[in-house]
Amino acid sequence: MHYNREILSSVLRDMEREHTARTELFAQRREEVYARLPRVREIDRELSGTAAAVLHAALAAGDDPADAIEQLKTRNLALQAERRALLEQNGFGANYLDETPLCETCGDSGYVGTEPCDCLKKRYAARLTEELSTTLPITDQNFERFRLDYYSDVPDGRLGMSARENMEYNLSICRAYADKFSVHSPNLLLYGSTGLGKTFLSSCIAKVVSEHGFSVAYDTSIRIFSSYESVKFGAADASEAARRVRKYEQCDLLIIDDLGTEMATAFTVSALYGLLADRLMRRRPMIVNTNLLPAEFEKRYSPAIASRLTGEFEQLRFFGDDIRAKKRRRTL
Repeated sequence: MHYNREILSSVLRDMEREHTARTELFAQRREEVYARLPRVREIDRELSGTAAAVLHAALAAGDDPADAIEQLKTRNLALQAERRALLEQNGFGANYLDETPLCETCGDSGYVGTEPCDCLKKRYAARLTEELSTTLPITDQNFERFRLDYYSDVPDGRLGMSARENMEYNLSICRAYADKFSVHSPNLLLYGSTGLGKTFLSSCIAKVVSEHGFSVAYDTSIRIFSSYESVKFGAADASEAARRVRKYEQCDLLIIDDLGTEMATAFTVSALYGLLADRLMRRRPMIVNTNLLPAEFEKRYSPAIASRLTGEFEQLRFFGDDIRAKKRRRTL
């Protein structure tokens, strides 16, 4: 997994702020309790200093340290019991002053040794999903909401199966891809006419993959190439565009939606080739959605791009009637 440094740093800063806030909260609680119950302050002071004092006295007198330690345990248990009783009797609760971390595994540091703690991974995954939701309606788009009944069950004589059978297959492939995604996953090419579910299924994949803690960049080809143009020619939004370009190139999964709707120029062809070649070389998975047929890639782009899209991607064909149109008719 390739962690996005900006997002990871942001999550760690949030954790540090929460840790500081909890520390301040318990400091306020102690002052509140000490003001009302001075005996609790005395007990805390004795508990913090008892061990060193008892062991020092035992060693100075030449006594057996084991006996001193046993006496220390007995004394500390008595003090702790008195402390709990005082807190409960005065309505604070026995654990009111116990400053325990939210995550006992890492102590709220986010790391166990040099490895990210599970709590950090969960927060990171949540932040990825949150960021993705600003560009995709992923709350409403999940595999459970995908409707196969919109697809015809009449066999297509040319293809040897019905649109519904084809979509059952595509759905199973996309589900498995999302559930088993890793940095070693293959690339997918989803192609076919408009309104057949390519964007919906790739959005479902993006949601699941981001929830598993992998970084996902999902954008239309028009916006992707516009970002490259802004960086290249120093547009007003060049800084923000450069951030998007870094995400396209470095994320764990890049999803390019509506490839073929952008204006085909020498620049966009060059940018597409560079993006594909770089991610293929680094073995970073991609999903490409397009209304174009594979045979059209060479004519629209170049032989090199066509070779990569057809040779380095697993192809899923979408066919049938426009589902969006069917849905609109059903709501009328």
